Amino acid sequence: MRSQLHQLELVYPPISNQEAEWLKDDPAVQEQISKSNLYFIGQKPETFFEFPSEEDVQRILINERKLRFDIICGDKRSPCILDINLMCDFYTVPREVEIELEIGKKVITIWRMDGEEPQVFEWFFTEKLIFDKSRKKPFILEFDDFSEFFTYHLHYVGISKSQTSFERLIVKAHDKRLRILTNEHPLTNGSRVTDEIILFFFKIKSQEIKQYLSEADWDELGENELDDPIRIIADAEKAFVSVIKTKYNEVKFTGYPFSIDGLSGSKVNRLSYVIDEHLTFLTDSVSIISKRDSIFHEEAFSDFLSIDFDEETVELFKVEKNH
Repeated sequence: MRSQLHQLELVYPPISNQEAEWLKDDPAVQEQISKSNLYFIGQKPETFFEFPSEEDVQRILINERKLRFDIICGDKRSPCILDINLMCDFYTVPREVEIELEIGKKVITIWRMDGEEPQVFEWFFTEKLIFDKSRKKPFILEFDDFSEFFTYHLHYVGISKSQTSFERLIVKAHDKRLRILTNEHPLTNGSRVTDEIILFFFKIKSQEIKQYLSEADWDELGENELDDPIRIIADAEKAFVSVIKTKYNEVKFTGYPFSIDGLSGSKVNRLSYVIDEHLTFLTDSVSIISKRDSIFHEEAFSDFLSIDFDEETVELFKVEKNH
């Protein structure tokens, strides 16, 4: 008996379609996103930072070494604090380091001024700040309801077998991304769709569990079905699309769990897919609510997809205790 657990993990913070255009020539961004072959396209109301007056920002920074502001998304508003001293501790930088701030509605940049040239110490787009809070960066204080800001209407699930997600979704004119930008309406008055469309880049972490129930099972000792990651990625796409029925996935894979390029026909009996992030995805028919490290922490629960090839079943398990 073989079972597999597949966890979807972001390789880079979610970015808006507009931000993807700004970042696509950055070698560090290219390297990170190129670790992904599975991507989602979602949408939510445009998110903003709102700061007190310039005088108050400078006064608080000088007196407390903190940046205080609100995060706004649609009708949601939450206070947040960046503690510069804790940031210095986290990055092993002397607390006395001189810094300067560059702040705007969509980006915060913190510069180190102790070298010959100013250097970026830390920076945040709105989604990166939420992402870093979800990863428990200790210098991001308050904002305890961050998961409410990590909720998206999911439009599309895609994979790239021969290329990376960076090449498939950002470098080239991706058909579904262009259709979404063309057809969807902004959720916030005055916003552009390109600022509301959010791109997610995942990799899959996989584990296989074997139960030896008969002597014949011992013949498979040492064998596994994890050697072909593209086969797993292809199966994951079909699993999610068949269950959540995203609007822009024209092929719904109604015959799943059977497929030519997925895991049907392998020696795997059962498998599951879980999103290992603090993310909520909504479609017109279902929701998937996920928490990070939900497998290892008793207080964190995630919805997950369960597939049984023997029983020919595909099911979305809703973990009601968490909702």
